[in-house]
Amino acid sequence: MFRRIRDDTKVETIERRYGIDLHARGDMLLGNLLEERGFDSLSQLLVAYNGKSTKPARKRRLFLSFHAEDKPQVAGFRLMAQNPNIAMDFYDGSLRAPVNSEEASYIRKVIREKILRASVTVCLIGNGTAWRDWVDWELRTAIEVGKGVCGVRLKDSRGRMPPVLAEIGARVAKWDLQAMVAAIECAAARRS
Repeated sequence: MFRRIRDDTKVETIERRYGIDLHARGDMLLGNLLEERGFDSLSQLLVAYNGKSTKPARKRRLFLSFHAEDKPQVAGFRLMAQNPNIAMDFYDGSLRAPVNSEEASYIRKVIREKILRASVTVCLIGNGTAWRDWVDWELRTAIEVGKGVCGVRLKDSRGRMPPVLAEIGARVAKWDLQAMVAAIECAAARRS
């Protein structure tokens, strides 16, 4: 029988006991961490952290980062929000101006606000995604503001994944519902 871990246990104690890095202050209380990351219990967080969660712990707000040429498949990914077994909201935006345009600072501001409202940024990886400056900026911004980041390889895509995903060791899922949910939950648990 497992001993119940109290909500007033410090995060540093949890990290030491389980040999994990939750990317949180060591003096933060477990109850606060669980609430912030959207989990009901430590066991639920640990299952997600290890990439084994097959259903969302709570409703997740996702920011989708993708290349415009992949919009048809992105629309298919968005259909997940209509699945009654998957609790997700989507915050995303398509970019219509190049990075170096005069409008870039305004676009960055708007996108940053959307990333801040989300709990996880999902990079939808198509054949040309890795070379897109906006995708790189969106992922780095999500990391900078402490959001979870993961990738989902679009169906039949063979393109490289954006280097930042490898740099942070983000989980990248294949085009499979359970694998996608596991990657999103893992990103929520491991927020940077």
